[in-house]
Amino acid sequence: MPVTPREKSLAKCPLFQGMSSSECAEINGLLESQSFAPGQTIIKEGESLQFIWIVTKGQCQVVKNLSDGGERELGLFAANDVFGEMSFFCGGPHSATVRAQTEVEVARLPRDKYDLLLRVGSIAAYKLAFNTIGVLTDHLRKTVEWVGKLMQKSGQEPHHEEWQEFRDKLLSGWKF
Repeated sequence: MPVTPREKSLAKCPLFQGMSSSECAEINGLLESQSFAPGQTIIKEGESLQFIWIVTKGQCQVVKNLSDGGERELGLFAANDVFGEMSFFCGGPHSATVRAQTEVEVARLPRDKYDLLLRVGSIAAYKLAFNTIGVLTDHLRKTVEWVGKLMQKSGQEPHHEEWQEFRDKLLSGWKF
């Protein structure tokens, strides 16, 4: 069976690392495609949509709402980047807003379809979960690096007590 252009593209995504072509096809068969115009919101901070999103084309901006009503850009997602994984697995609200910066195409996996794979004991479902750990670890590593740089830039005495309190909360189940 010939490989589709979308399957070729998704094979480069970290979620599909180490999967056989039949496992990739199994997941690919459950993915929903969606397109977004520049400026259109894909996910909104505070909402909870249980999808894993894979950017297949274009670029997305990740922004965090600020207490003064503004927002701050946290980063960009491009082709083969993944987002929404925390809400997908934990059901909580999205921690940031993701907005299309250019014309964007995504493939998204609904949680209920993933649960079907789990019920039948699909190896692809377990590999996807394992690979998501790598994505989460990469996101966490970048966050810690960013926080460290931010602390260095502040030009003030390090906030050891605040940092220690944050680390304690981070490592004990995120109870803020």
